Amino acid sequence: MPTSLSSRPLDATLSVTKAARLLGVHPNTVRTWSDAGRLRYFRINARGDRRYRLGDLERFLTAAGTRAHGEPAAGHVGDRRAAGPSGLQAVDGTDRSPRHQVAADPLDAERHRLDLLVASAIARIGSGVEPADGSLQAAVHAVRSAYGHHLVAVWEVRGDRLVPHAVAAAPGPEQAWLVDLPRRLGILGAALESADGHGRTTGRAELGAMLADPLHGNLLPVLTDGRPELAVAIPGPREPWGVLLVVGDGPGSLGPRDQEAAQVIADGLAAIVAANRRSDEIAHLRHRADALRRVATDMSSRLDLGRILSGLVDHAMVLLEGDRAAVFLQRPDGRITAEVSRGLSSEYLTSVRDFHAQSLRTAAVAAGRPLFSVGYRDDPRGADMRAAVVQEGFDTLCTAPLMDGANVLGLLSIYHDQPHPWTEAELETVEALATQTAIAIRGAQDYQRMATWAAQLQSIQQLGARLNRLSSVAEIGTAIATELHQLIEYHNVRVYRLRGQELDPVAMQGQIGEYVDETPEQLRLTLGQGITGWVAAHRIAQNVGNAAADPRAHTIPGTEDDLDESMLLAPMPFDDEVLGVLVLSRLGLDRFSDDDLRLLVIYANFAAQAMANADKTERLREQSLTMERHLRGQRELLQITESLLTTLDAKAVLESITERLGGFIACDNIAIEVVDPVSGLLTPLTARGVHEAYFREPWEPSETGVATWVVEHDEPVHIPDERADPRVNHRRDGPNEGSLIVVPLRSRGGAIGVLTIERLGVEGAFSPDEFELVQLFAAQVSIALQNAEVFQAVQIRAQTDDLTGQLNHGTFQEWLDRIVREGAQFSLVMIDLDRFREVNNSRGHQAGDEVLRGIAAGLVRAGRDTDLVFRYGGDEFAFLLPHTDGAGALLAAERARQAVVDTDSAVSASVGIATFPIDGSTPAEILLAADRACYVAKRDGGDRVATAAEGLALAAEFSPQEPTPVDLAKDD
Repeated sequence: MPTSLSSRPLDATLSVTKAARLLGVHPNTVRTWSDAGRLRYFRINARGDRRYRLGDLERFLTAAGTRAHGEPAAGHVGDRRAAGPSGLQAVDGTDRSPRHQVAADPLDAERHRLDLLVASAIARIGSGVEPADGSLQAAVHAVRSAYGHHLVAVWEVRGDRLVPHAVAAAPGPEQAWLVDLPRRLGILGAALESADGHGRTTGRAELGAMLADPLHGNLLPVLTDGRPELAVAIPGPREPWGVLLVVGDGPGSLGPRDQEAAQVIADGLAAIVAANRRSDEIAHLRHRADALRRVATDMSSRLDLGRILSGLVDHAMVLLEGDRAAVFLQRPDGRITAEVSRGLSSEYLTSVRDFHAQSLRTAAVAAGRPLFSVGYRDDPRGADMRAAVVQEGFDTLCTAPLMDGANVLGLLSIYHDQPHPWTEAELETVEALATQTAIAIRGAQDYQRMATWAAQLQSIQQLGARLNRLSSVAEIGTAIATELHQLIEYHNVRVYRLRGQELDPVAMQGQIGEYVDETPEQLRLTLGQGITGWVAAHRIAQNVGNAAADPRAHTIPGTEDDLDESMLLAPMPFDDEVLGVLVLSRLGLDRFSDDDLRLLVIYANFAAQAMANADKTERLREQSLTMERHLRGQRELLQITESLLTTLDAKAVLESITERLGGFIACDNIAIEVVDPVSGLLTPLTARGVHEAYFREPWEPSETGVATWVVEHDEPVHIPDERADPRVNHRRDGPNEGSLIVVPLRSRGGAIGVLTIERLGVEGAFSPDEFELVQLFAAQVSIALQNAEVFQAVQIRAQTDDLTGQLNHGTFQEWLDRIVREGAQFSLVMIDLDRFREVNNSRGHQAGDEVLRGIAAGLVRAGRDTDLVFRYGGDEFAFLLPHTDGAGALLAAERARQAVVDTDSAVSASVGIATFPIDGSTPAEILLAADRACYVAKRDGGDRVATAAEGLALAAEFSPQEPTPVDLAKDD
């Protein structure tokens, strides 16, 4: 209530604040009246500070208190402040609306305007025009600033406590009011008690001092200093949200109109609280949405399951303000394990491994959505785990299933130590989080599975590469049996190879007693027999969880019929055929997974490729060996052919045949027989081997055999088994056991002989390639024999004189050079016929030829077997006398001279001799010495023998002469 004006001098001046206090209005109202010219004032300095005289204030009050009809004011100016705003009803029930007012009261109008300004300010704050942060604080400051109250404060009801939210107070210990208070404390509790179901204060709130609460003691210091207080409940959705406290500036400063204004302000604050709550909820939802988005992004960017689950637990505790959390994953056996947990003991985690029939998580999985329970220890759904829950000490549990379609991956559980009723928004949040987590878990599991598969495929490729480096089926089978355990666990492995209708175990390896004693004879199967034979026949891989119960099962002799055994079988396919079957066994039922089967199928394909390569390699090896043998035979044949074609001695050819052919074609006997041109019988020429004597026996005139058949038909014969061919002429000691090749030796007129090779024994018969090679060889032999025959004839013609049959001049030169190179003593006799031209002229050339032939024959008779006779020229002859000195040469020369005379008396001979190395050390020197001696004999009249010494005396006048051509007669 304003202070009395009469107690001050009329010329006293007051500040704006004191003037406002005296008038019972806000200083801003005083300034407004001053600016409008309604209230006189003075400026006392350059800053514009204002001063009001007490008399001016008294006159202003007098003028304001008079009605338009001269009615006095209804009371003190304080009552005027209590007048409600236009359109509002006073607390005492009097209608103060304009239709009941005869004339407007200036103070009434000013208060009404002030109330509207406060309501507008609170509306702006509540509508978000003002900043949302600290909106209650802004509102209480606006109220205190507008009305000049000593203090305006707001508390929120939380259970049995009042929690301060905002306070605006006169300068002083403002923070002293920001303390928790008991809900029933003083006027605050009275205002809350008088509130209706919506939290609005009913009736008139008491005005009075805020004293110590007799029930709770002096919880709030008495700071009001006797000032009036007003408390109004702030409405909430179902009960008061809080309470508004207004403390006046001094005694009498609060009235009924302030109570009405406080109720309006409380409604405005309720709107601000609701708006803030909605804003908080929206912000919270936005925050959760952003957090969920970040969580989803974070989890989707991770492929490590452990990191995903750890991040999930941490995010869940932050988003949902949990005190503890855990994520459980379900194992294949149905049990769940806590992969990641925060704040939970190992004992509790162990106790919740199984899905109890009555449990919150069982209900959540059945419902397919998150469920929560406040006071879980007393929840019937937690009865089976009550002891563990009590021991752990939490109150509220929310569990959300992690679903992958209809499959349960696990559970996300969030725990609160204090009661925490979950809102729909929180349940939606945890459900969204669980959905994102399930996707991330599935992705991580798929990635891990793919990573595992990639590693397994890489391992399979490495194993397959090692298999492909092996070159035999046995090596591949052994490698499979020893290396396949790197991919799949098993107790026994068998590698079957399909050959025709038979499944042969090429490798096996047992790791425990039931399998270690298996033998190939026990395991051998036919196509279609047993599960293994079925897989080979149908080409379908099998995962057999109980082999003993399978109707296709074939029990291995000596083993148990009802053995608990799992089997994994995969065919080895290649180019539309099955090469074999891989079989894995393991004791126990259902011990192999579908992933194991997929791995074995992939590996079986690699194994099939390796075996196919091994087959090809084996065939190539055999072909290579065959080609190598063939090539070696061809090479040998070429070498032999070269040797045969350069060997023109028939005997040497035959010896080379038997030696070379037996060297590169394995055989026990080899023989060559030719047809005798006179008798027509086969005649053995050469033979080697274990039955050499038999093959050297001559053929009887009536005897027949394979050789005679070959000559008669001029066809080669290959007999793999001599016992089965009737043409074979068996030896006297019994039937021939072996294989035989007989090929003809041909000339231009047909077969002239046979080449026979024999290999003894019932195994290892001659191959077609060897038969072909022998034919080629025989053809070369035939050519070589013909060449030798032709060469012998040509050689004879080249070395002899066609007329006399003696060695010719060219051969003489070769023999002279050869015998000089040998270095042994020899003598040379040169013979020149005397008067032979006369014979040709008188008798004719034919008669002369007869004389020459007779003389040549006589000279041969006159010489020794070791002496060589040459027709040196037309009517000239020469003797080479190996190992003969001068005396022996003289005797031989005399016999030769006499042989000429004895042949035809019309002809005689001039003879010259020389001895090596006495008469010459080179072919030219020895020839010159003998020729000079012959010249001496002819110069002396002929028909005599001269020595080299005699010829040496005429060396100065002798010139060597070329021999007379064989087709010309030489004159004396």
